[in-house]
Amino acid sequence: MKKILISCLIVVILIGMIVIWHPLILTQCAHFFTVNNATKGADVLVVLSGNTSVRLPYAIELYQQGYAPQILLTDEKPLAKSPKLKPSSTTSLDRALRVLKRMEVQLDLRMVQSTTGGATSTFDEAHDLLKYSLQHNLKHIILVTDTHHTRRSLLAFKKVFKKNNVLVEVTGAPNAIFHESNWWQSDYGISEYVLEAVKYTVYFFSTQDTKLIQNY
Repeated sequence: MKKILISCLIVVILIGMIVIWHPLILTQCAHFFTVNNATKGADVLVVLSGNTSVRLPYAIELYQQGYAPQILLTDEKPLAKSPKLKPSSTTSLDRALRVLKRMEVQLDLRMVQSTTGGATSTFDEAHDLLKYSLQHNLKHIILVTDTHHTRRSLLAFKKVFKKNNVLVEVTGAPNAIFHESNWWQSDYGISEYVLEAVKYTVYFFSTQDTKLIQNY
């Protein structure tokens, strides 16, 4: 009986610690996925496909601050709203041009053409950008993506760029809805970080490609 009481007491204490310290614990978990190591003097800023409305404005800020003289967009496969529907004809360039129009900014954006009809993963983007980097003799690139996607994107690019003399850095665009210190307080934040944990695990054990996680 005494052992049961002690065990129950330990469980109650542990639960209490988690309740009290959960903001610190969850914040530290989120910080694991965050990498911000961008330095000025890069050849290009590369806006990865996805959340263009958040990533591109941040890339423009970095461009204006002198991090790089050019912004590139990756070429993603158009998304389908449903498996039964045809993919949308809207491209990352279309979305980017709408962002520029809204911001009233004039900028010469260039697209990294996909060799597979449109990237469906960060690995695909890395392979496309490697080819572009070799063709244009790029030596220093900065990836611009969402904060919680920075570690995984850097992991994918380093695997693909491993044997090439190109410095790859990454930085994360701030999100207006959630960040590392409050992501568990919104459905969007929870879904993004939980899914990111799954994706990162798959990428960690992949070589230079994965067909398990695609963006359509």
